[in-house]
Amino acid sequence: MAPTRTSRVSNSSYSQGSSSTKKHGSKPKHIAKGLKPGHDSDSQAGVPGVQKIKSLLRQSRRLLAKDKLAADVRQATERKIRALEKDLAEAERVRKERAMATRYHKVKFFERQKVTRKLNQAKKQLEACSDKAEKKALKKTLLELRIDLNYIQASLLMHVLLLISHRRS
Repeated sequence: MAPTRTSRVSNSSYSQGSSSTKKHGSKPKHIAKGLKPGHDSDSQAGVPGVQKIKSLLRQSRRLLAKDKLAADVRQATERKIRALEKDLAEAERVRKERAMATRYHKVKFFERQKVTRKLNQAKKQLEACSDKAEKKALKKTLLELRIDLNYIQASLLMHVLLLISHRRS
């Protein structure tokens, strides 16, 4: 049998038994652990990793390979396999997305900086401009730059693909 962990709480931290006596400088759990509030350690809600899903799939397929298996168990296992295959596809997509996000983080940062700089320049030009036709053109470019900035912040992969295709043409 595996050893179990016991909690190591000293009696000195509960000296008075009052909840109003707090240590000075103590932080909430999410700050002490380095997590943001509302974020759990695994980002997907209840979706296990790729290897866990693959092992569950193998286990279910081994069960189906048995000759003497009740019909209801066979049907439930087949249903479970279909659900696991969908979960596997989702987990692989999430894994690939995470890898792409880390790979293109620098590119995304520089693109955001460039668009923000152009956006500020366009705002200054718009304030200094007096011609109506020029103002209209500047407002149009300002709108396009805002769309670009939202696009960079919201969608990394599509933006990178568009940048690559734009630079090739």
